[in-house]
Amino acid sequence: MNTPADVEARAVVSAPPLDLARLGAWLEVHAEGFRGLRRAERFVGGNSNPIWRIEADSGRYILRTQPAGELLKSAHALDREARVLRALHGGPVPVPNLRVLCNDIDVVGVQFYLMDFVEGIVHRSVGLPDVPRERRGEVYAAAIDSLVAIHRTDLDALGLRDFGRPGNYFERQLHRWSQQYRTAMPEGSPVMDRLIARLDATLPHEDHPVTLLHGDSRIDNLMFDRGGERVIAVLDWELATLGHPLADLGQFLAVQDLPADYLLPGLRGVDRAAEGLPTQTQLAQRYFEAMGMDRATDMRFFKAFAMFRQAAMSAGLKRRAALGTAVAESALHFGNTMDVFAQTGLDILESQEPLA
Repeated sequence: MNTPADVEARAVVSAPPLDLARLGAWLEVHAEGFRGLRRAERFVGGNSNPIWRIEADSGRYILRTQPAGELLKSAHALDREARVLRALHGGPVPVPNLRVLCNDIDVVGVQFYLMDFVEGIVHRSVGLPDVPRERRGEVYAAAIDSLVAIHRTDLDALGLRDFGRPGNYFERQLHRWSQQYRTAMPEGSPVMDRLIARLDATLPHEDHPVTLLHGDSRIDNLMFDRGGERVIAVLDWELATLGHPLADLGQFLAVQDLPADYLLPGLRGVDRAAEGLPTQTQLAQRYFEAMGMDRATDMRFFKAFAMFRQAAMSAGLKRRAALGTAVAESALHFGNTMDVFAQTGLDILESQEPLA
């Protein structure tokens, strides 16, 4: 196809083809200030929605699209992500400026949005090997503070009070992700089934504050300034909703319990003191103090639940890989090692330490 610009991207499984002439014409009409699309380059990495760096006469942007092909129900909802970005922009939670959301699938074949490019650093590893040892604690402190800022947002002022369903958050989420897992992997997994049963038996039923949740709270979903210690953008809001704030904190802490040599490397067995990394207790205490919550809170359920949800997502990745609709080549690898997440969840529940 001849276009006024070229597309450079590694081979991926299910990124939609971009007709840059058509895309550029649409953006010039609908995205304020946009002009002269020259180039689109696919970012390699990630297993959710394809991301492209856009270069145009008017500047640099990020294009985020749904994957091509069949999608699980409620997955890849870019309209929800766009709503959160618009609500938060200009407030205490830093997010990129959203230019436009496109629901017309005739443009590139799927839903997409365009946002401004933010120049910064994303730390891909929880061990922060790219950060000097003496500054790693500051990076983690900034990450926790960004989570607090999300959870302290005024839902009414932002018009997000109806962004999630009422009722017990974990009960609904356990049901939803169990269904996703069983749809994606009808043959089942003994370790995953044991984890689901354990979580179901220990569901918290007490009243809890309802806050905005990021939904995938991890160090690599934060962009830091070039100094590496200040969060300048919170990224990837696809799973955002309303619910129990400790779901986000549990996610942030639980991924650190994964093996250091796993596909999503954790800190299991790592000497944190020697590496200049704060303990999970220190991270949790900073969060609890800022939120005015009980410093003795037992985090085992919340962390194990996060691992269950990661396992359910991995099952979905395996299904998409089998159907040829996965976004990245790593999807099958994560799907085939789903039990690593599930077993980590069980290990957390069986630990004698409330923050283990």
